[in-house]
Amino acid sequence: MNAGVLFVNARVHALDGEAAPHTALAVRNGRVLALGHEADLTPLQDQGLTRRDMGGAVILPGFMDCHSHMLLTGMVAQGLNLAAARSVDDACALVAGACTGLPPESWLRGFLLEDRNLAEGRMPEARELDRVTPGRPVVLFHPTLHRCSLSSAALRALGLLENPRAVPGLDLQGGAPTGVVRDPGILTRVFPGVLQAMARTELEDAALTAARQALAAGVTLVQSMEGGELTPGCSGLLLACAPRLPLPVICWNQSMDLAEVQTLGLPRVGGCICADGELDARTAALFEPYCDDPGNDGTLLYSQRTMDDFVLAAHGRGLQVAVHCESDRAIEQVLRAVERAQRAVPRADARHRIEHFELPTRNQIDRMAAAGVVASMQPAFLSEFIAGPRLPHMVELFGPHRVRRLHPYRTILDAGVRVCGGSDSPVTPYAPLRGMADAMRHPIPGQSVTAPEALAMFTTEAAHSVFAEAERGRLRPGMRADLTVLGADPLAASPDEVERIAVLETWVAGRPAHATPEAPPLP
Repeated sequence: MNAGVLFVNARVHALDGEAAPHTALAVRNGRVLALGHEADLTPLQDQGLTRRDMGGAVILPGFMDCHSHMLLTGMVAQGLNLAAARSVDDACALVAGACTGLPPESWLRGFLLEDRNLAEGRMPEARELDRVTPGRPVVLFHPTLHRCSLSSAALRALGLLENPRAVPGLDLQGGAPTGVVRDPGILTRVFPGVLQAMARTELEDAALTAARQALAAGVTLVQSMEGGELTPGCSGLLLACAPRLPLPVICWNQSMDLAEVQTLGLPRVGGCICADGELDARTAALFEPYCDDPGNDGTLLYSQRTMDDFVLAAHGRGLQVAVHCESDRAIEQVLRAVERAQRAVPRADARHRIEHFELPTRNQIDRMAAAGVVASMQPAFLSEFIAGPRLPHMVELFGPHRVRRLHPYRTILDAGVRVCGGSDSPVTPYAPLRGMADAMRHPIPGQSVTAPEALAMFTTEAAHSVFAEAERGRLRPGMRADLTVLGADPLAASPDEVERIAVLETWVAGRPAHATPEAPPLP
């Protein structure tokens, strides 16, 4: 139980079809009690509610992030930030400085190293890392986490020197590893080994760090993709520490092991079960080759039969399924598997999801709508990887015709596909307002969305994406009092203004999050 609050002098968007914003909101015991005008709700003060003048601030249903990796997010915050590096020498100098005082055997983990920002246009190699910190295991991750650089000691610790030709995604020169690893080796060998070298307390601290980052961005619920090859065993760890986090977490176990999902007691399976790789690494699976690499059409990481069998088994057990598919050939594989499962075991409202959905065809979009498959997307990828100075690079990869299919939000929504929004943190930060702004200012003509549509991705559609619409995503009497308080109205602002709006407060279950001693029970 907690004390009630009457918010007045506010601009309250309930997102429930109201003709105009409310000016007052009452919450009690973690739930919405009433909405309306101050004069109508003032008598509630006699019931013990504390009156709080909001000074014209905007109150929204709490933002939700539909695709993130909390433990990796915390790890990035704990690790060496390499975003400022502009050459391989810069990166190595930062590594050398960070190693000062560390025990020789300790891992050095670096993140956010964008090779396109480096003068050499490539990731550092093992020989270069070995020069500045010989004998130390070092791993430096690209912002997408789909490629990395390893020192010789790290290659040895991960067992990548024993039979390097047997490790897919390991770059070789003269038969020897260069130190650069891509998909799928980064998923199957690098992440498991790096995590095994970390103490449980480090991982728990990482989850808490990520939760605090989310709250600062106005996020009141995080969907976190854990487990599987990327973070093996971490679904159970996150579920164990979730009651101690300052906001609720929904966990997706990104493994095809349905027995493990059953043991964890989850009604869903998936996340970054990667059907393909990543666009910029040229490992996303395409129908036609990359324009700048005519012999390469990316990589499907599973056979059609494996994907069919997995989706059918999960679907038949009543589970909600989500699979990582960045491009058209991977989308086709998973969409076929879902259509096949629905024919075999019809379910009217399964809400299976395709994560990322970055380069679909029009036919796939229409079939997604017909099958009721949700597109779980990350609009902030537009400004991070596609728009502005990155757009010519996208044209080099895909050509002028396919570029027009990148993140086609307007086409997707007009076809009737439900779209929920996320960050893929740590790939981009928890920042729903930035995601909103990017969806509204799409760099491809004709693919922008309206402010209400963009806001829905992180509120009403986010709740729908995990069957939580009865509790979250709107402000109705009886629903959870998860609130995001903003300094300006994102429904009355330009995209650039939306991105700059300040998050004033985040409330979870009727309490300001910074003052919440315990999170509400796990959903």
